This record gives sequence, structure tokens and C-alpha cells, in this order.
Amino acid sequence: MKKKLYILGLIVFASLGQSCKKDMINLNTRPDALPDVDPRFLFSTAINDINYNERFKVQNRFTIMTYMQYIVQDGANADLSGNYWAPAATKGGNPGLSQYYNDYYQKVGVGLSRIIAKIDEMPEAQKTGYANLKAISQIIDVYQAWRSADVFGAMPYTQAFQDVAFPLPAYDYDYDLYKIFDAKLKAAANTIKTLPAGQSELTANDFFYKGAMTNWLKFANTLRIKIAQRYEKRDPANLDAILVDVETNFGGQLISTYEESFGINNSRDWNNNVDDINAIKTSFNAAYPFVEFLKSANDPRLAVMVRQNQLGTNNPAYSSLLTTATPATLALLATPEYKQRYYGKHTFPASQDASYGPTGAGRFQTFSTTGAAVNLTYQSLIQGRYFVKNGGFKEGIADPLLNTNEEVVAGGSLKYKSLFLSYAETCFMMAEIAAKKGGSVMGKAAATWYNEGVTASFDQYKKVGVDIKVPFASTLALGDYLSRFPYNGLVSIYSQSWVHFLAQPEEAWAMWKRTGYPQAVDYRAGQPTTPGNIGDGTGVAYLENLWNGNANLIRPRRGVLPGADLNRANILKAANDMKAKDAAYGVDINETKGRVWWDKQ
Repeated sequence: MKKKLYILGLIVFASLGQSCKKDMINLNTRPDALPDVDPRFLFSTAINDINYNERFKVQNRFTIMTYMQYIVQDGANADLSGNYWAPAATKGGNPGLSQYYNDYYQKVGVGLSRIIAKIDEMPEAQKTGYANLKAISQIIDVYQAWRSADVFGAMPYTQAFQDVAFPLPAYDYDYDLYKIFDAKLKAAANTIKTLPAGQSELTANDFFYKGAMTNWLKFANTLRIKIAQRYEKRDPANLDAILVDVETNFGGQLISTYEESFGINNSRDWNNNVDDINAIKTSFNAAYPFVEFLKSANDPRLAVMVRQNQLGTNNPAYSSLLTTATPATLALLATPEYKQRYYGKHTFPASQDASYGPTGAGRFQTFSTTGAAVNLTYQSLIQGRYFVKNGGFKEGIADPLLNTNEEVVAGGSLKYKSLFLSYAETCFMMAEIAAKKGGSVMGKAAATWYNEGVTASFDQYKKVGVDIKVPFASTLALGDYLSRFPYNGLVSIYSQSWVHFLAQPEEAWAMWKRTGYPQAVDYRAGQPTTPGNIGDGTGVAYLENLWNGNANLIRPRRGVLPGADLNRANILKAANDMKAKDAAYGVDINETKGRVWWDKQ
């Protein structure tokens, strides 16, 4: 009997083995199908890596913020040259944005490709119910791929994730991809327009819009216009055609509220381990051009974008200093200059000189007392809470930089929404388009779009600021700002966009490359002193030229094309092809002061 059972067991095992073997063959043929996994769970896993939730991603953002003069390296003798190119140099700064590329191929893109393939393999009756998930997967796939192509100019796309057919995928180029991207976004938008009943429930899996498909439609339409605007210098007719299409075939539905802004709602601890990502507090100060522009405009957002220095009674170290200060120190602290709570640091290498005074040195100044001298910050810090939990301060640890109105809470209690395409940005984008056309777009004139953009920016920084415990956020109000700085053409749009993009520095960098704004001016002896629009009241923002004592340094404009070493031949071919298409790409793959195709001179 035991022998019969043993033989029967072998037969069953053999049968199961044949069945498993068949499944494995199918899985190896289409490994992206994963027949035993609900695609909604795959979606949740794939999209989580879009966020700026890793050490190197956060630190790379600080580099871009330096380019756009939101922050500057602290220290009286800081190296302010390392991120840039000297005019005749053969080596210069690298923006280090390979995370877009790596996330797409290692996590986001491959995950979304798997979801789409899995849905395509379903029986028709089942497939119909996942049309909503497939559409939003296509939209995010385009968004993440575009972010990579935007800074590198090339990437494997049409041959990506097909290891059997294309083990060494060829590179596609941004001058072809922008229309491929648009076609995919339009197709997804059309799918959303005509979704049948019985769609999969996405509330728990969609960290962006909780399955609200109208919001996804608005994002797809807005992203189509945004990508087309990026290529406006190369193909203005394409932008015009997409504007007409979005208005005619999709009702002109664009992102129109903060809630409709495209961003990921962080469902878990977000950048709470600040041991090595708190450089926004420890190593960088607020940059002079940004602070001075906000001050010159008496901009209420100054208080929620820049941290107050220590020169006030809401700082315990300052209050303590007042009890031991020498008469000379007390007289100094009583002057108007030392009643100011917001100062930035100059951004150019030659400013590391005593002639530039406290705005060229490090953040601290030394004050004499009847005992030991006391160091307090003169220069301000940028508000780091938009990038790191609690701005880099640690719960339960006393820090002299903390003012009494700054709250440090348990990291898990802060659920931050990382925004990638906001309502305010949408308004500024449409204002620019309307201004260039000299009429209205989507039924609104440039001035109307501009006013709505400024208002939305105030509303966003108030809403987000309250959520993440930014001091003064709860009382932020627009007030008479628009009457003091009314719409005055493109320079108004670009200046306000630069201010708004503090929390989206990558987009400020792209705007500067695309438009040349904010423009750079000199700030040194014998030259006009106009950075920060000091006192002229026009509301025009400027950057500082990066003067090193001999020449102005040059900001990088693109990244170094990444990729696997096994595919090195295709990487080098891509760089050579882009150079042949436009010599402005640079002499080689590493010349980051060069330009990708859309970044036309």
C-alpha cells in the first residue's frame, strides 16, 4: 500500500512539476505578466520611488538650489566654484540627476511596464475593468521618462524593458520623444474620457489622486502643454496644436486647484532620518539674491520661505546675549541693520572677501560680552522643512539655531505631499503662453493667469506650511501684493515663478535654461548693484553673476548621460548623435555646460 501511495505521489508531483514548468516557461517568455499579482499592488510599489525619498536624491536637489541661488554654501572661505565651469575649463560641475534615469529603469518604468503588460494579457472581460489603471500607468510612465530625457537628452525608450528582443537597447532622442510622449498622453486622456463602468477601485493604491480620474485627465492635459512648451523654441506649431486639441477635445480641463496639483502623498515616514540629509541646515545658507528680492518686494512669503536669523528675542541665545553684552555690542544690536531678521549670503566666489562684510562671510558673527564672546547667526537659512522633516532639526535635541516659535515634532506625524506640477505652476505656464500670443488662452488673458498664479502660490505655501509646521504659515496672506506688483509682462511671470519654485528647484533650473530668467547681473565693486531688485520697486528678480575675480563661472545645463557599462557603445553613440544634431551639446558626454536639443540657444 505504501508503495502504491509513493508511486501515486510521484505521479502527482510529476504532474505538478509539468504544470509549474509550463507556468515558468510562460513567465520567462513574458516575465512582466506576473499572473498571480493584482496590478494595483504593483502600481503602489512602482510609484513610490518617484518621490525624493532617498539620501542622494535630497542632496542632489541642494545642488540645483545652488544653481538657482536659493541657497549657498556656508562658511567664510567656502568653495563656491566647485559646482560650476570656468570659461576655458575642461572639467566642471555635474548636477547629478541620475536618479531620474535610475528610478525609471530600476523601479518606476519597469514596474509600470509590467503593469501595462499584465493588463494587456488579461481576458477582454477582465481587461476592461483595469482600463483606468492602465491609463494612469501610461501617464506616469511618460512623466518619469520625460523627466529623464529632459536633463539628459536621450534614453532607451522604445526598446526598453524588452530584454529578450533588445538586450542592449538603443537610445531614443528628445527630438523624437516629445511627440511620442504626447501621443501616449493623449491616448491615455481619451481612455479616461470614455471609461466604462466597473473600473478597478484605486483609492488605496493611487497615492496621487486616490483614483479620481478627472484629476488624472487634467494632469495629462496640463503635462501635454508643459512638455510642448519645453520644446517651443524648436517646434512652436506643436504647442499651438496641443493647446487647440486640449481645448477642443478635452474641454480645456487643466489643473485648477491645489488639490488637483500633481504630487505624491507620502503615506509613510518621509525624510525623517536627518543624520546625513540635513545639510540644508548645517551646510547651506539662504542666498542673497533670493532673500533680497523678497525683502525688496515686502513679500509676505519671506517669512515662510526663509528662516529668521538669531538676532531677535524669540531666540534664547540672543536673549542670553543681551544680559552679558558690552555697551559696544548693545549699541551695535540697536542699529537698524541688526534688527533685520533676514539676510542672505552672496553666491559668487569673489564675495568670500572681507569687503563684502557679513553677507559674504559665514553665517555667524562674533559679539563681545563681559565674559566669553558669543557667536550668533547673521545670515538666514532657507526654510528646510520643504525638503527634510523638521527642516533638519532633531526631535528632543536642543539646538541654538531653533527659535522659540519653531516646533520640532515626531517625524511620523508629518505627512508631506511632494508636488511635481502644481496649480500655481500651471497658471504661470498659461500666463506665459498668453503673454506671448498677445491674447487669451483657455479663455483667460495673461494678467488673469498671472494673478491666479500668484494667489495660488500664496495659498500653496500657506497650506503646505501649516501641514509641516512652518512658522508664520497660518497667518500668510496675499494682502495688497498684487496691487503693489501687478502684471507687467513676461518678467513678472518669470520673477514670480522663480519665487514659487523654491520647493521645485528643478523646474526653476529648467525655466532659466528655457527663458534666460532670472537674468544674471554683476554685483561687485565698480558694477551696478541690482541683484534682488534692491529698492527699485519693479518686481523683477535677478541672479548674481558668478564672478571669481577673473571671469564669470558657468552653470551646468544638462546631466552626464548615465547607463549600464554593458551598453556603453550605445551610450557613446547617443552622445555623438546628440553632438551631431546640435554642436551646442558640447565636446563630449561630460561637458555639462552644453545643451540638449530642446535647450536651444
